[in-house]
Amino acid sequence: MSILYIDDDPEDIEIFYEAVKTVDPSINYSSATSGKQAFEILNSSDVFPSHIVLDINIPGMDGKIILEELRKEKKFDAINVIIYSTDSSPKDIEQIESLGSTFIRKANSFNELCHLIRMMADGTIGAKKGIGA
Repeated sequence: MSILYIDDDPEDIEIFYEAVKTVDPSINYSSATSGKQAFEILNSSDVFPSHIVLDINIPGMDGKIILEELRKEKKFDAINVIIYSTDSSPKDIEQIESLGSTFIRKANSFNELCHLIRMMADGTIGAKKGIGA
């Protein structure tokens, strides 16, 4: 499994990294602090991550725009995108799900985050919903 975590908060990036390494040190983890940086990583890679975990509230190109841009590119169809945010308006969740993504509320504890990553690893969450499947 490989994860690209996109969030503008360096502390959240570090905590997510620590949780990934706690769950399974063999998970390939990378991070980006903006949509631009994420697309630079993706477009310069021959192998895409199996999962992108994406915050909604990112300055500039927010998470919903990043998701929409990902879904415009057929080459990214196989990537499971999980929107991971504290923002959870029903309209946003409906839009996210219509684009074949899953919404998950940000974990309240390190243990909860580790559980989320385990669920990603075993396919319980983050499975593709209709887009490219």
